[in-house]
Amino acid sequence: MDDMQAREKDKFLSCLETIKELSKSEFETYSIVKNTETGEHYLHYFLSHINLSEGGRRDDYDHFLPIESDDILAIMFGEQPYQFPENWRSAYLRSGNDNRLIPFDPSENYDLDDAAAAELAMLEKLEQYKEQMMNAENLSAEEKEELTKQYFAELDKILKKP
Repeated sequence: MDDMQAREKDKFLSCLETIKELSKSEFETYSIVKNTETGEHYLHYFLSHINLSEGGRRDDYDHFLPIESDDILAIMFGEQPYQFPENWRSAYLRSGNDNRLIPFDPSENYDLDDAAAAELAMLEKLEQYKEQMMNAENLSAEEKEELTKQYFAELDKILKKP
């Protein structure tokens, strides 16, 4: 595959040929395209966004995921999902509000689900700890200290999960 480098959008688009339109709606289009100069294939995701805060201005965005020949056939015959963003796990080109396509690597965001789950687990442990301490009127200082040690041990377990 062509290396992922920023490039001029209009020039890149002028070299593309649509192989197959996969789906189309008022705001989204998916298609398989081929760069006629390099022979490379891309899954093209086009999104049209109505920006209400800008008076209803329509902003168009293009995303190009490089795909191999096996993926082309699997996508065309419905054997492989292709929807953005859940199936876009490798680097791709995306546009902004100017005439550039910029490479984007989504892999840096893969572990965010794990971090969010850990955050929720820690919050739950904090609520339990607070409840225990509020109901600890008859406990000695040593027992309260033991509750605190248990709380921090549970936080350590959450943070050390792979």
